[in-house]
Amino acid sequence: MSGNRFMALMVKRREYVNVIQERQKPPLKKLKLVKKATPQSIGHTLALISYLENCKKSNEALSILLRISDNISFEAADFPDILKRLSDYFKNEKESAVRVKILSLLGEIGEYLHADKFLIIDEIILLLKGDTSHKVIAQGINTILKFGERITDTSNNTFNQKMIELAKTYLKDVNHTVKCKCLEIIGAYSPISESKESEEILFLVSSYFNNDDARVRSQAFSTIVTLHDRGFKLNPNIYTDVCNCLKDDYEIVRSVVLKLLWVLGQAYPNHQMFVSGSDHEIRLIDDAFGKICSGVTDLSMQVRTLSAELLGSMTAVSPKFLNQTLDKKLMSNMRRKRTAHELAWENVTSGEWASGKKWADDAPKEVLDAESINLINSGACGAFVHGLEDEYLEVRSAAVESLCQLSLNNSHFANLSLDFMVDMFNDEIEDVRLKAIDSLRLISKHIVLRDDQVETILGALEDFSQEVREGLHRMLASCRMLTTCGLKMCVEKLLDNLKKYPNDKRSTYKCLQKVGSQHAELVLPLVPQFLNIHPFFHIPEPDVENPQYICILILIFNAAENLPTIIPLLESHTKRHYQYLRDTMPSFVPVLTLTDTIANTVAQPMSVQASMEFLNNVIYNIDITEATFSVYCAILQTARDHLNRLSLIDSGVAGTAQFTSYFIGAQLIYFRIMENGYWANPTSLASHQAHNLTTNIQNLLEHCLKLQFFFVGLSAEDKCAVKQLHMKALALNLIYIVKGSNSSALAPCHNFLNMVEVLQMELHKNGIEPECFTKDVFKELSSLEEPKPGMVSRVLIPILAEARIGRIPRPNVKIRMSSAEILEPTGQTDTSLKFTAGLIMSVPFEAELKHLLDPSRIRIKVKYPDQKTQVILPRPAHLKPLNPEGEDSNKPKMRESNIRLLTDLLISHQVWSEACNIDINIALAIPEADIGRRRNIDNPHTLLDLCKPVKISVSPKPIKKNILS
Repeated sequence: MSGNRFMALMVKRREYVNVIQERQKPPLKKLKLVKKATPQSIGHTLALISYLENCKKSNEALSILLRISDNISFEAADFPDILKRLSDYFKNEKESAVRVKILSLLGEIGEYLHADKFLIIDEIILLLKGDTSHKVIAQGINTILKFGERITDTSNNTFNQKMIELAKTYLKDVNHTVKCKCLEIIGAYSPISESKESEEILFLVSSYFNNDDARVRSQAFSTIVTLHDRGFKLNPNIYTDVCNCLKDDYEIVRSVVLKLLWVLGQAYPNHQMFVSGSDHEIRLIDDAFGKICSGVTDLSMQVRTLSAELLGSMTAVSPKFLNQTLDKKLMSNMRRKRTAHELAWENVTSGEWASGKKWADDAPKEVLDAESINLINSGACGAFVHGLEDEYLEVRSAAVESLCQLSLNNSHFANLSLDFMVDMFNDEIEDVRLKAIDSLRLISKHIVLRDDQVETILGALEDFSQEVREGLHRMLASCRMLTTCGLKMCVEKLLDNLKKYPNDKRSTYKCLQKVGSQHAELVLPLVPQFLNIHPFFHIPEPDVENPQYICILILIFNAAENLPTIIPLLESHTKRHYQYLRDTMPSFVPVLTLTDTIANTVAQPMSVQASMEFLNNVIYNIDITEATFSVYCAILQTARDHLNRLSLIDSGVAGTAQFTSYFIGAQLIYFRIMENGYWANPTSLASHQAHNLTTNIQNLLEHCLKLQFFFVGLSAEDKCAVKQLHMKALALNLIYIVKGSNSSALAPCHNFLNMVEVLQMELHKNGIEPECFTKDVFKELSSLEEPKPGMVSRVLIPILAEARIGRIPRPNVKIRMSSAEILEPTGQTDTSLKFTAGLIMSVPFEAELKHLLDPSRIRIKVKYPDQKTQVILPRPAHLKPLNPEGEDSNKPKMRESNIRLLTDLLISHQVWSEACNIDINIALAIPEADIGRRRNIDNPHTLLDLCKPVKISVSPKPIKKNILS
C-alpha cells in the first residue's frame, strides 16, 4: 500500500501538454525544481560572522571561519553587511593565519551570484595596503587573480589597468610568492598592443630573468610565454638573454626556458642573428633548434623529455641542422670522432708507430678549438641518438615520436632515421617498441627496406606480445622491400612465426595480402619456389586447410591481381583452390579471371542509388496497400524477406534495410497480439494462450530495444518513430500485467509514464507531428489527476483498440547496424577441451565488433548445459581499435566505434558425465535506467545478443585421488 501511495505522489506532478492542435503548437511546459530555503539557512553566513566579534582567541575565530567556509548561504541584501564585517575584523586581527583565511573566504563568497566581484576586489586592495605579512599579501593577490579568471569581460581597460598597477606595486616585495603572483597578473592582464607601455611591460618582466630566486625566474619566463599565447608580439632581441639561462642550476627554469626558445623559434623562424663569438649569421629557428637539442643531454629527466617532445614540431629547421641530430661526429669537446678503420689506416700509411716513451704521442692531431666552430651548434650533434639511447623510457618514447614527426615531411631525413628507428624494435619496454613500429609504418611512404633492415625487423617477430607482433604485421604490410631476397626472407619468417603463434593467423593473412599487392614484380620469380612447381614431376597437392599454404596463396593471388603474368604459372589444383578460398575468404582473395576453370556467374553489384530506389518502392507499396488483415501481414512478411536479402547483397544500404526489416518485424508481432483481441482481457485465456501472449509482448519489447540500441546514424524522425512503437509495446505490457497478472504494476506504469514524458519532449524539440495513438495518449493522461496503473490501463485499452499502425520511416542511407563476429574459438573442432572440475580453464577469445555506440556496454555471455549463464565484462585494455592504421580515414566520421576484442575467457564447472557444449556469445548490456525501468537487484541489465553463439565442447574431469590415500 505504501508503494502505491509513493507512486501516486511521484506521478501526480507530471503534466502532459495537449499537442493535438495543428496550426500552432503550445509551448512545452518545463518542470523547474526549486529548493526552498529553510528559515535556519537564511542569513546563516551572516549569523556566524556576527560571532567573530565575541572571539577572544585566534583559534576560535579560525574555527568559525572554517564553519562558514563549509556552508556558505546568504541573500543578496546581506552581501554588503557580510563584506563590511569581514573587512572590519580583518583590520583588527593580529594573527596572519586568520587574515589569510578571511581573504580565502572572500574568494569563496565571490563565487556566488549574489556577490559583486568588483566590489570584493576593491575591498581586498584596500585591506592589503596596510598589511605587512607576505602570506597575507600573497593570498590577497591570489584571490584577486582567481576573480579575474572568472570575469568574462576582458575588454574592461579600467579593471585591467588596476590589476597591472597592483602587480607593479607589489613586485617590489622581497617574498618570492608575492613576486610570482604579480608576474602572473602581468601575464594575464597586460594590454595587447604595440605601444610604449607594452615595451615597458616586456622590459619589466625581462628584468626578472636573473632574479636570485629560481621560482621567480621560472615565473618570469612563464609570463613571457603567457603573453605570447594571448597574442602579445615579442621582441626577438630577448633571445640572447633567454639563451644565457639554459645553464641555470634549477630544472624548473631550464624547462620554461626551453619552451620560450621554442616559442621564439616558431614565431620568428627566419630572423637573422649573429652566432656568439663570430660574424656568422644564422636563422633564429636553427639556433633555437640547436639549443633545444642540447637539452636532450640535460641532467634532469623531465628536461630531456621536454626537449625531445619540442623537437618534433620544429619542421622549419634547415636540413643540415636536422641531419646533424643523427650524427655524433662533433661531440666530445668538438673533437672529430673517427672510426677504428680510419685510425688503423692512418697508422699504416704514416709509417710511424707510437714508442710509448712519450706521453700522448699517438694523440689525434686534428683537435679543434671549440670557439672556432661556428657553422653548426654542437648541441644538435647526435641529439636523437642520445634521446633514443636514454635510460628512461619517457625520453626514448618522446624521441621516437619527434623523429617520426620530422620524418613525415622530409623523405631524406626519413631514410637517415630508418636504421635508428629499426634499432628501437629491440627496446626493453613494450610501449617504446610499439611506438617505434607505428612510427615506421607512418613514414613507410618515404622509405624502401634493404635486406639487412628486413632481417633486423623480422627478428622482432619473436616477441611474446601479440600486440607487438600484429604491429609488425601492419608495418610490413605498409613498407616496400628492395629485393626478391628480402621478400622471400620476410615470407619465410612469417610462415615460421605462424607455426609458433597460431593466433596470429588473421593478422598474417592481412599482412601477406598487402605485401603481395605491393610487390607483384618481386613475387613473380618466387612463384615456382613458393608453390613447389617442378618442370617435370607432379608434386602432391597441398592441403588447402593448412594455414601456411593459405598464406602463400593469398600472397600470390593478390600479386596476380596487379600482374596477370603470374596466372599462367599456376597449376590446375591451385586454380581450384582459388575458387575455394574465394568462397570462404572473399575479403583476402581478389577477383581474378582464371582459365581452365568453371566460370561462375557473378552478379553485378547494385549501386546505392538503385538500392535506395528499391527500398523506397517497397515502403511506398506498403503505405498505399489497402487489404484485409491477413493479406496485409503477408505483404509485410514478403517485404521483410526482400529487405533481409537486400542487406546481404548490398553492404551500402545494409543498415537501412536491416532497420526497416526490424521495424516491419515489430509491426508483425504487434499485429499478432492485436489480431484476436485477447490482450484486452487476458484473464479469460487458456494457459497456452496466455503464454503465447506473454511471449509475443516480450518479443515486441526486445525488437523495440534493438531498434533503439543496435543502430547508429538514426535521424530524429527515425528515433521518434521507434519510441512511439516502443510506447505501444509498453502500453500492451502494462495492460497485460494489470489485467492478467498478480505481479506489481508500479514499475511498468512508471516505465510507461517516463517514456511518454521523454517522447513528448523529443517530439516538441524536433517539431515532429505525433501519431494518432500518441496524441490520444497525451490528451487522456493530461486529464488524469492521479495516474495509477489501473486508471492508466483503463484509459489505454480503448485507445489501443482504435489505434492504427504507424508509418514506416523513410530510408536513411546513414544508418548502420551494430554487429559482432567471433573469430576465436571457431567452434569447428571435434576434440573436447578437458580440465579438472572446480578449477579454471582459459579459452582464447577474439572477436570483431562494428558500429557500436558505446563499447562499455559489451558483455561476453557463457551459457553452460545446466542453463546457468555467466556474464563477463571485458577489461578496457582488451578493447583495441579495429583499424589502427586508419584505412577509413577518408570516410565521414560518425559517432560509432569499430573495435577488436582480444581476451581470455575463464571457464569453470563441476564434474560432467560426458563432454557437453557450452555457448559463447557477445551481448549488449542495456541498464534498466536507459529504458526507464526501475533497478532490479537480480537482473540489473537487459542483454541483447549481437551474434549467433559459438559452441565449444568441454569436459570437466574429476580430481584424481592419490593412490597412497
